Amino acid sequence: MDVGKLKTSIKRFFSNPNTLTFILVIGLIVVIYLVYSYMIGRAIAPVSIPYCTTQLKSSEEITSDAISSVEVSGNFVTANGSNLLQAQRNIRNQYVARGFSIPKNSFFYRDAVADSSTADVSLLADIPDEYTTYELKVDFHSTYGCSIMPGNYIDLYAAFNLKEGDGGEERTVYTWFYKALQVIKVNNEKGLDVFTEADDTDGKCNPSSLVFVLPIIDHEYLVKAENINGYAIQIIPVPRNAGYSENPGTPERNDKLIALIEANSSIKN
Repeated sequence: MDVGKLKTSIKRFFSNPNTLTFILVIGLIVVIYLVYSYMIGRAIAPVSIPYCTTQLKSSEEITSDAISSVEVSGNFVTANGSNLLQAQRNIRNQYVARGFSIPKNSFFYRDAVADSSTADVSLLADIPDEYTTYELKVDFHSTYGCSIMPGNYIDLYAAFNLKEGDGGEERTVYTWFYKALQVIKVNNEKGLDVFTEADDTDGKCNPSSLVFVLPIIDHEYLVKAENINGYAIQIIPVPRNAGYSENPGTPERNDKLIALIEANSSIKN
């Protein structure tokens, strides 16, 4: 064999533009195939993810009994990003964040899990001295189709018929009672928060009361308004826009209305 001729043939073969193009195309196809195979393998490779074995309500502790694991495809984890919790150690003995519930068989997400310092474990835990809660009776219609939510700042109005003096003409009065009160909970008739604790069988989106935190003296005024002689006062929640909840200002009370209530309530100090 003439080695020199063989070398010359090989050199001519690789110096041919068509040969080089062919080799580059084959090489590119191989690279694409390897990358594609790697990505597909990674996407379908099973990943173990914790999930909730029971319904958990707002502020409830997440115990070991409520956690199990299931294998899902890797692309599911990728699609959910960093909000999906993948390790049980980041979930166990934590709490359901306020405003959230975790349904049975649901995965755990970072926004819905909080530690004890931020979970608001007790609704009354942070109420200041000389403050208390007040529950205003409502229904689906008076909450504007269940559109009043915890965290909203709303006003309270009062509607009643007023007769001025003996033989005076009776007129209907509609006036503001309180301004800038924050709703901390919306309960159904079972006392469950309709947004975070109730399910369909519990009367979800069927509110029965709005819960406020306010000074004890204002609680007394509202109770007196419910027990006033000669008038049937209806207390009406009035929602405002999102800007009002972001900048509600200082809570106010209608002193003129309160004076009328004080003078006519069947409850005396």
